[in-house]
Amino acid sequence: MQLALRLAGKAKDATYPNPMVGAVIVKRGVVIGKGYHKKAGMPHAEVEAIKNAELSRHNCRGAEMFVTLEPCDHYGKTPPCTKAIISAGIGKVYAAMLDPNPMVSGKGAATLRKNGIKVELGLCREEAGRLNRKYIKYITTGLPYVTIKLAESLDGKIAASDASSKWITGENSRTFVKKMRSRYNAVVVGADTAINDDPSLLGVRSLKTNFYRVVVDTTLRVNAAAKLFQTAEVCPVIIFTTDLANKSKIIKLKKIAGAEIVVLKNERGRVPLRAALKYLGAKGAVNVLVEGGGRLAGALFDESLVDEWMFFISPKIIGGDKYLAVRGKGSESIDRAVKLKNVKYRKFEEDILVTGETCSRD
Repeated sequence: MQLALRLAGKAKDATYPNPMVGAVIVKRGVVIGKGYHKKAGMPHAEVEAIKNAELSRHNCRGAEMFVTLEPCDHYGKTPPCTKAIISAGIGKVYAAMLDPNPMVSGKGAATLRKNGIKVELGLCREEAGRLNRKYIKYITTGLPYVTIKLAESLDGKIAASDASSKWITGENSRTFVKKMRSRYNAVVVGADTAINDDPSLLGVRSLKTNFYRVVVDTTLRVNAAAKLFQTAEVCPVIIFTTDLANKSKIIKLKKIAGAEIVVLKNERGRVPLRAALKYLGAKGAVNVLVEGGGRLAGALFDESLVDEWMFFISPKIIGGDKYLAVRGKGSESIDRAVKLKNVKYRKFEEDILVTGETCSRD
């Protein structure tokens, strides 16, 4: 199962909206086949493992399969994996966990058992759940997994008093971020970042993947000449705004090819963030990267909508009381401060990257 988990991890964030899955076939103590799901629409891990065994002229009849997630039992872009397992004559299946997708959960295991195949669940369940934590959140809530990335000074500022933020961090950090964007289904910024920085938000592979560039803009202040719109026809742009926006500007921006203007009813004078995330989830965005600014980060923090944090910290001190990395109401006491788990540190020349997942405030 550990080998199956490592195989699944090879497809890091490339399978959405499907989970990452690895499978290994063992017969008489020898691995005879292995495979993993590489991308949505491509064969699933179980089918890949069976094909791998057959190409090596191995007979799977009576063999055991170790798979990181319950095999599917329905037709989607590919046929059911249960059908392939039954046809191959597999004798026993070890699945790390049930698939939380209601279309699958328990049905795959039940079909295998009905066809005389033994099924054992739970081996390395915790590791499998962690591997697919983004998929699990998405499939159980309809909300994408939200990671906030911030580049800040030592004193927690994301811009100087004149609003300039290019460049707080070094070139190596910025290159890493550009490559990293390809792992996400959407990159989100607030209106201030879109206006002050005028970013393109393009990643290395973003023009070739299901990728959205998103701006949260309550009153639709973003300029029609912004860099985001210049490539909207080949890489879609979504602007979340509200009923407080100028109607004529909504009409104007809607005419830009590749631009989608989503008008939501304002909540306390701002874009309802949960509704915006639900919208992205409905479009198949499982994994979302929020790149600022401080107001947006603070609002997401206050509504407990952040799953993971990435702080690029530069050895600079800006001073002043403007442009804090995370604004909003904040925690009312140290006891209520959000703690992070699975914290990791990485150095990029002078910059330090600190990453961690949000622990529950309860």
